[in-house]
Amino acid sequence: MKKTIIVLGILCGLSTSAQNWSLTGNSGTTPGSNFFGTTDNQSLIFKTNNIEWIRLTPKGRLIFQNIDNGYGWDNNLFIAGGNDAATGLGNTALGLGSLVSVSTGGGNTAFGANALRPNTTGTGNTAIGVNSMLNNLVGNSNTAVGLNSLNGSGTLNENTAVGFAALARYNAASTDAASYNSAFGFSALNSMINGNYNTALGRMALTNLLNGNNNIGIGGSAGSNLYNGNNNIIIGYGTTTSGTGVNNQLNIGNWIRGNNGIIGIGTSNLPADGVAADGETYKLFVKDGIKTEKVKVDIASANGWADYVFYDDYQLKDLKSLENYIKENKHLPEVPSTEDAIANGIELKAMNILLLKKIEELTLYLIDQNKQIEDQNKRLKDLEKLVKK
Repeated sequence: MKKTIIVLGILCGLSTSAQNWSLTGNSGTTPGSNFFGTTDNQSLIFKTNNIEWIRLTPKGRLIFQNIDNGYGWDNNLFIAGGNDAATGLGNTALGLGSLVSVSTGGGNTAFGANALRPNTTGTGNTAIGVNSMLNNLVGNSNTAVGLNSLNGSGTLNENTAVGFAALARYNAASTDAASYNSAFGFSALNSMINGNYNTALGRMALTNLLNGNNNIGIGGSAGSNLYNGNNNIIIGYGTTTSGTGVNNQLNIGNWIRGNNGIIGIGTSNLPADGVAADGETYKLFVKDGIKTEKVKVDIASANGWADYVFYDDYQLKDLKSLENYIKENKHLPEVPSTEDAIANGIELKAMNILLLKKIEELTLYLIDQNKQIEDQNKRLKDLEKLVKK
């Protein structure tokens, strides 16, 4: 602070007796008896150029006066930090080595030794904690709370790091960049070099992620094995992805997993493309069953429904042929055998349509049988009439 000089010898030019403070210092003083200040209920005022800058009130409050007069330094508050030559406005530095390189940057807040130490032109940053944002040079609108949080090098914009070594980025170089990341917890996202839109919540969540975008890790050590990857969601203590460099995976508590839009519950054996052993493509794999009160299955026009059985041109197998087929195969036509069902499972929608088809065929058989019975009954009645005559 060029214009604000705390003058320890404010009584210059007065008597050099033992009751006064000399510009060159005093000797023979007794702590407690000799002091610099007032003995009445009045503030102690410090001036330069006859302008009041600092006031120490009787209650011990330190007030900075006249700081809004258009001068660069006078719009900043620096205590044991900051840069007297700064032209940026609205900076606050409290702590040895904090914000000592600021030049044109403004609106920065640094609390703690070496907080925001090298930042020169960055704006709107908040660093609270020893070495927080220690190596940030030109980043903007970042928030770092905790020892070593966000202290890596490179260009940082709109990141939030809360916790010891959160988003520490120890190995990042000046050419690296990271923006819009959020890390909450001890060492969360602390290896990030280049990446955007990542969120880590929990102790050491996504702690080894070096390069990647749009990843979410929630829970202690969640996604700790992920080094490079995009669009992964890992939730739960110790949950991991299937590899160190994967994309589009989901893991919730090691019970619900996803891979490129394919979801598995209770199983990690998911085909990457959703194609199962039967050659069909599925979006959901569930182990050990599903219990629900209601299931609705959409029927696409391409799948059809079984009502074509009632069309006039439908060829219904005669009962004798059906009997022979059953004797030979031990199951109805088109219906999977026991062996096939066990080996390949059944497709619920297709099976329901097939069962409906068999019911409708059975209905036609019953209708035909009923017609034959009615015809036989009519003939019997006619015979009875002839006999009575």
